[in-house]
Amino acid sequence: MATAQHFEPYESYQVGDDVWCLGWLGMPFKVVGKDDEAQTIQIDGVSPSSLPEGVRIDLAPDNHYMLTHQMWDAIWYWPDQAGERYRDVAERFVGDHHDGEIVKAYPAGALTVTENDALGISLRVRVSSYWTSGTIRAQPLAAIADDRSTLVLMHDPGIPDDRWLPTGPSLPVEIRMVAYRWALTYGKMVLNWADFD
Repeated sequence: MATAQHFEPYESYQVGDDVWCLGWLGMPFKVVGKDDEAQTIQIDGVSPSSLPEGVRIDLAPDNHYMLTHQMWDAIWYWPDQAGERYRDVAERFVGDHHDGEIVKAYPAGALTVTENDALGISLRVRVSSYWTSGTIRAQPLAAIADDRSTLVLMHDPGIPDDRWLPTGPSLPVEIRMVAYRWALTYGKMVLNWADFD
């Protein structure tokens, strides 16, 4: 995991602070305890909850990215597990690719992205419209192998570009969180799979 860029440091939290947590959006919390040796921060929800003991969360150091003093009630403001906001991820992807480029995409799993070519797809991306409309577009592709009998789904640079043909619609890529990491997705397929451990 990359070093956090947007996290508030452990020392900035004091018992009694009003805070917010990515683990429970919309619920205000108070810091009710700190363990300096373990660097754990204990927070307790201050609004009514269906849980008998209320909402209580202990955040270990690896989960401090989930905590903030800011009242961010929309997920778009939150840094992910690597400390990046969605724009950081989207703009890096746009900077690394060009219109018409073919990229691989892999399925989003429960805890990370599954880098398995048997489950992946190839997509032709259009990234230049990101700077004017905030949109990245992708279209699934397939090619016929040289033997003329095998369908190739995962991009092989040895197959000429003009043999990669559309197999589905060109759609805007969605930006969502997968396993607390910002992901660029076409359906459930993640284009920025290299950002995941």
